[in-house]
Amino acid sequence: MSRPIYRLPTFKVEKVMLATTETIDWGLKLLGIPPLWQETKGSGIKVAVLDTGIALEHPDLKPAILAARDFTRSPSAADDAQGHGTHVSGIIAARRNLHGIVGVAPEAKIISAKVLNDEGFGTAEEIVAGIRWAIESGADILSLSLGSPEPDHEIHQALLLAISKGIFVITAAGNEGPELDTVGYPAGFPEMVAVGSIDRRKRLSQFSSRGRQVDVVAPGDEITSCYPPRGYAVLSGTSMATPFVSGVVALALAKHRQSGGKTPFRTQKHLIEHLCRTSADAGPAGFDPLYGCGILDPAQLIQS
Repeated sequence: MSRPIYRLPTFKVEKVMLATTETIDWGLKLLGIPPLWQETKGSGIKVAVLDTGIALEHPDLKPAILAARDFTRSPSAADDAQGHGTHVSGIIAARRNLHGIVGVAPEAKIISAKVLNDEGFGTAEEIVAGIRWAIESGADILSLSLGSPEPDHEIHQALLLAISKGIFVITAAGNEGPELDTVGYPAGFPEMVAVGSIDRRKRLSQFSSRGRQVDVVAPGDEITSCYPPRGYAVLSGTSMATPFVSGVVALALAKHRQSGGKTPFRTQKHLIEHLCRTSADAGPAGFDPLYGCGILDPAQLIQS
């Protein structure tokens, strides 16, 4: 039996811009992130983004890039010719520089593993190689906004290896809603943090995949972030919600490592428990297959 091809979840490019004044996007405001920068900006935390690469010369991202490597044999090497990986990376860690956009954790570092080619597709072998390199590179968090309807054993084992080493893994639930039981992989593996999407009104996005695997939801509709080579774009998808969670986990880790927390999370299981305990309930009371445990609450997570 052939192994699954991993791809970007279907996503929508709403608008592309060449420039913008410094922007704190609606998702950061909705989640109350800017006031938290007085406590933590993610300094010292390394987030590995496994995606289509990163725009290496983007002014908002260049200072954030710790390492970048291509695993797809792309003619553009580690640079991002597709746009998705740059957008995801900007949500996590775009720098404050008086123009452009600001990321959730504007002092975190990005390790960019290009595991999806310039058309947005990648093999399981390429993704496994990227995961292993991210582990070797000292990543604290793996952020995966990619998926397949079918599981792959080797990818699962590589992610379990990362988790066994104390690395946190955040994954996109997928954009196959509104039907139930549509969460893709690797988000469908029980050990992963699976992220769904909400809009500006805190409603579940129509496209967001549903299922018992969903742990938490975050902003994913019409999100402004970086776009190759030096511009900006508005994209929608659980791919955008996932880096919100990755960035908030970076903020919490930096805060806990600097000054401790009431109950610091040290394992993936601890993180999932913290996310569920601190998220704001939405939809049907308690856990449900639409919102999971609820809407990400950064202040509660960081202070827990």
